[in-house]
Amino acid sequence: MLIKYPFSKKNETLIIEALQDHKVLVFPTETIYGLGGNAFSKNVVERIYKIKGRSLKKSFILLINLDWLDQICCWNDSRINDLIDTFWPGPLTLILEANKGLPKHLQNINGTIAIRYSSSPIAQRLIELGNCPIIGTSANLSGMPDCSSIGEVKLQLKNRVELYIDGSNISQNQPSTIVNCENSNFKVLRHGAISLSNLNRICKVI
Repeated sequence: MLIKYPFSKKNETLIIEALQDHKVLVFPTETIYGLGGNAFSKNVVERIYKIKGRSLKKSFILLINLDWLDQICCWNDSRINDLIDTFWPGPLTLILEANKGLPKHLQNINGTIAIRYSSSPIAQRLIELGNCPIIGTSANLSGMPDCSSIGEVKLQLKNRVELYIDGSNISQNQPSTIVNCENSNFKVLRHGAISLSNLNRICKVI
């Protein structure tokens, strides 16, 4: 099914039902089109691995809003606060220590989790409607190019997904920058929309 943004009341109801019923969604972010669903559903996470053909060793990014932040992860480093205050909402993913009670299917082997507060109004609305964090991996097959339009996504994923959300084409077409903050030396694991030089204006990142 294809629905367009802005959402009608009817379509918002469809999204709520999809998130409650363990469906997989395609949706635009401010960077590239994402593939996701209710992050608390292990079934959703397993299906996304299968749809993408992705290695189970690679965990997914979690899209959150600030209401979920303290429930998902923890830290004791003011530099992380500085990065959050400067770049969120936006295309910055942080790898932080996961809270102890977080489901294991969301955590990396070492007990960390990758989180992002997207500036996309569509991603933010999905989180609000579902009252849950959203898996936010790229909407493509593993090894294939990222997608900046719903048409590009459909060429790759075809009928593997229950709900496509069309938010028009994305001009940036760069993934989020991923910064590993699990130890004292912050390190970029994936270069993306936020440059290393911009990160280093806030704190030292290698």
